[in-house]
Amino acid sequence: MTRVAGIDIGNSTTEVVLVDVPSLTIVAADRLPTRGPKGGPASLDAAARLVRRLVTSHGGGLDAAVVAPLRPVTTTTATLPEPTVDTGRLRIAAAGAATTGGGGVGIGTPFRVGSALPDGPVVALVPADRGYRSVVGELRDLATRGVLAAVVTERDEAVLLANRLPPGIPVVDEVPVAGLADAVLVAVEVRAPLRSVVDPLWMTARLGLSPAEQADAAVLADRLYDRANAVIALSASATPAPAGPAASMTLADGSSQALSPAYLAAYPPGRVTSYRLPDGPPQPVDDLFAVDLAALAAGQLTRGDAVASRSVALAAMHADAPYTDPGPALAARLDVPVHTCASEAAAARLGALSTPGAPPGAVVVDLGGGTIDVVSAAGATVLAGAGDLLTAAAAAVLGVASTPAEWAKRGPAARVEAPQLLLAEDGTRTFLDVPIRPDAIGALVAPGPTGWLPFGRALAPSEWRALRLRLKTEILGANLARALPEAPGAVLVVGGPAGDDEILGCVARTMPPGTAVGRADTAGVLGHRHAVAYGLVLGFRS
Repeated sequence: MTRVAGIDIGNSTTEVVLVDVPSLTIVAADRLPTRGPKGGPASLDAAARLVRRLVTSHGGGLDAAVVAPLRPVTTTTATLPEPTVDTGRLRIAAAGAATTGGGGVGIGTPFRVGSALPDGPVVALVPADRGYRSVVGELRDLATRGVLAAVVTERDEAVLLANRLPPGIPVVDEVPVAGLADAVLVAVEVRAPLRSVVDPLWMTARLGLSPAEQADAAVLADRLYDRANAVIALSASATPAPAGPAASMTLADGSSQALSPAYLAAYPPGRVTSYRLPDGPPQPVDDLFAVDLAALAAGQLTRGDAVASRSVALAAMHADAPYTDPGPALAARLDVPVHTCASEAAAARLGALSTPGAPPGAVVVDLGGGTIDVVSAAGATVLAGAGDLLTAAAAAVLGVASTPAEWAKRGPAARVEAPQLLLAEDGTRTFLDVPIRPDAIGALVAPGPTGWLPFGRALAPSEWRALRLRLKTEILGANLARALPEAPGAVLVVGGPAGDDEILGCVARTMPPGTAVGRADTAGVLGHRHAVAYGLVLGFRS
């Protein structure tokens, strides 16, 4: 009997399986994060330590090891800034302020309190150096005279002011008033949801817009749907929206065009050779994938103020060096013969197809942190965009850092209704044995490393579920579809993200009808991981 270690050094994790050959008895298996660049000295040292630890823990020594050729792959994720929208003379000064007072809608000439009063209705502007006590008398006088249409204040004092003014006067706070002083007119609405300023015909009539400017009002209205308050400024002349540099990509034929998520999703990998972010240098790529978060949110009919970012999230992949043979270096570290197989992709396929019930013609999909490997009998394709892109996109739409997004993306969340009461995504309620942390009340929470982890307040649980599943479908399912044969028959999913119970359904939704999508269970005992490591041993035995 020969004891063999299958060693899979990946971009994100390193996995090792100890197997007795030829009986294929699995002795041990474990994994750890890859240290340093894949194939670098640190990654080889860490892999050797893991092998030695498993051998020491289970006894029996080690006779040989097998590894795949390694090629470092650089993967990156980024989010592009939201495009600037041209709305002519109209401008959104504020929308969705956290606290407001009063209600209704008011339009008037901007008037800085304490200055000369213009004719007609006014929107009072209260700078930061004036507190509510010093201005409330003047505002009451204007309201009594019937000329106070609305109030905009820089301080967080909307409620304090509204409580001291007649009802029906909208008050919005924490808005810089200097940018409103030069406007011809200012419109303020406080109502959930907005009714007047999202009506382009109402805006055209009340602000005296020309027929040609009605389209500007429509564009502005589209950005305000579902908001609970807004402050709109009308300038004397149109100020063109600044046209910043756009992201671009260079195609294999040498032509260049704007970076387009729709284009990238429609074609197989290999059509893009480089890309350039705004104000950045060209970056060479072997593959590029992007998802339009604005289109995704619109497709889910998500409330306008519920999504923190409507930008474009992208993932790029580039191989920085040719394949190298890690066998000699590992042999020196382990003091046993180390064999190098011909192909990591072939090993992944062998290992995954050891899943009970897996058809021999199944396409194997290895989901990683930065890449997706698609392996069929015809060959292998590597795609950019996997778990890391999903994390970046989730962080963007939630408006949180990558760490809470990493946990939030994984599965069902709940909203904390009370210290010991959770509202689930399906509307059911769960009572907790131990009260949750006070700062989490009212927030969405997900299971985290040390308990419930708060990650956002803007979305309802059902809204986050819809967005999360759509993100997974686009970033994993639609991305994967670029490299699959037209009728794959069966798809076998391996890798870390395959442990996500929502992944299979999201991948299946993008497949042709009748495609069987299953999660690998390597050798019937190793689960969805270790497919490459076990496949290396299978190849060694044969």
